[in-house]
Amino acid sequence: MKERPLQDAVRDYAGGSTARFHMPGHKGFLLPTDVTEITGTDNLHAPHDAILRSEMLCAEALGAKDAFFSVNGSTAGILATLFVIGCGKRILLGRNCHKSVINGIAFAGHETVSIFPDENGIITAEAVDKALSSDPCDAVFITSPTYRGAVSPIDEIARAAHSHGALLFVDCAHGAHFAFSDRLPPVPSSADAWVISCHKTLEAYTQSALLLTGESFPFSRGRMQSVINMFQSTSPSYPLMIGIESSVLEPGDWDRHIDRITAFRQRLLKLENTVIIGSEDISLQDPTRLNLAVRGMTGRELGSILEKNGIYPEMSDADCVTLITTPSDPDEWYDRLIATLESIPVKANVDEGSKLRKTMLGDLRGRRVMSVRDAVSGVRELLAISEAEGRISAGSVGCYPPGVAVLFPGETITKGALAFLKEEADSGAELFGLENGLIPAVKGTI
Repeated sequence: MKERPLQDAVRDYAGGSTARFHMPGHKGFLLPTDVTEITGTDNLHAPHDAILRSEMLCAEALGAKDAFFSVNGSTAGILATLFVIGCGKRILLGRNCHKSVINGIAFAGHETVSIFPDENGIITAEAVDKALSSDPCDAVFITSPTYRGAVSPIDEIARAAHSHGALLFVDCAHGAHFAFSDRLPPVPSSADAWVISCHKTLEAYTQSALLLTGESFPFSRGRMQSVINMFQSTSPSYPLMIGIESSVLEPGDWDRHIDRITAFRQRLLKLENTVIIGSEDISLQDPTRLNLAVRGMTGRELGSILEKNGIYPEMSDADCVTLITTPSDPDEWYDRLIATLESIPVKANVDEGSKLRKTMLGDLRGRRVMSVRDAVSGVRELLAISEAEGRISAGSVGCYPPGVAVLFPGETITKGALAFLKEEADSGAELFGLENGLIPAVKGTI
């Protein structure tokens, strides 16, 4: 077994005959490893012993220079990367970003220049280079992989960003497992900083994440530590931190799992009614992320059928269902999925692409009118969809999952965006950013 400094330190304490006159109030009777910052357990906000050694081991395992535990998910890491560069900077922003990125931009008072992914969710180095050539920025922030597992060419993007004097930050929340097989997309170690959510694909508790920095990161470890401390509880959960350590240092057999998924994909290809969405190139697509559609059926309709059979996908949208697979999955689950798909009648004369939308985020965007910070911090009013066209969005509004904003704060609200949101809501999507079903808009502006 690999060294686990934090787990060993906490278990040594928990296994002793100690009188716990300290937090938490259950005194270890609910969970013995739920402790606090005492002698021997270190301090997340000023790590110098077990936590620091654990973070260093995680950094080595993940191809990073430094690692920082986050008990507030990738969100804390994202906010920290956006704050560490200071306030009022200019960010080239991949617009398929998670809503937490927009929150960080608002808090830091950054300005944004938008860059949009292609229909597969990929941002190219050529697009980044072109954008920075015409509009210089201090940093580039992109999402890779996406919710559906699409991967952008990080090494090429890093070279493009750095050639223009810009830093590169990557939301790699869904790629925590990339370090554990050569048959997975590469770790984004050429970026200046990136985040991974251990809980999404590794054996860690929900909220468990890591902020990682690369060799090109221009700030000291101490500087990064002081910034991420701003976004984390001063009473961090030791069970969560032990889970981060364990999930990274003993991640499971990903090569064996990829063998299983490869064989399972062959079984799926034999089904007449099922379509696998996504590239077969592992440099462009996480092979463990399954996006499935059934001809003549929306993804939400398919998701409903799966759930009635006890199969719960990560996400169902108009196009497909997205399933997260890991080494922890029992083989029986895959047999059940195949059996359920086989039970769905094949519809004749249906084009397999007829239900796949080609709507692009860039087609829905409005005109930039004010900064993100001014839009979200100003006086707002709530409007029905029928009243919102042409107004300035005061918040981020979109579908969750995946948490990507269709309405972007500080931009005008377009007819196309409203039609898209209404269509999504009518088909069963859960929208975020609304207040009692109404759209927040900047008050008194048209």
